[in-house]
Amino acid sequence: MTAPTLVYDSARAASRILVACQAGNLPDLEWELVQACLPPPALPPDSAERWELLDAVASQMLATLARMRRRSADGFEGAEVQLGLLRHLAGGSG
Repeated sequence: MTAPTLVYDSARAASRILVACQAGNLPDLEWELVQACLPPPALPPDSAERWELLDAVASQMLATLARMRRRSADGFEGAEVQLGLLRHLAGGSG
């Protein structure tokens, strides 16, 4: 019996982040952002680049949430750009 193969799907991960954003569910959003920052095992170069972008966006969003909690940020800085990148990733494969 072979071990199941984990699929690291950046499009699905980006979609889950977008859904949590749209729902306004902060605990789910943070969970999905943290999951997106977990390093996957070795990936093909095209998939690895997509995960690097997802990781960068998720890390930036987590940092902004932390600043908002400390009240050192009034809003979600760069939200339009980050959401646009997430939409791009969600629309692609891999």
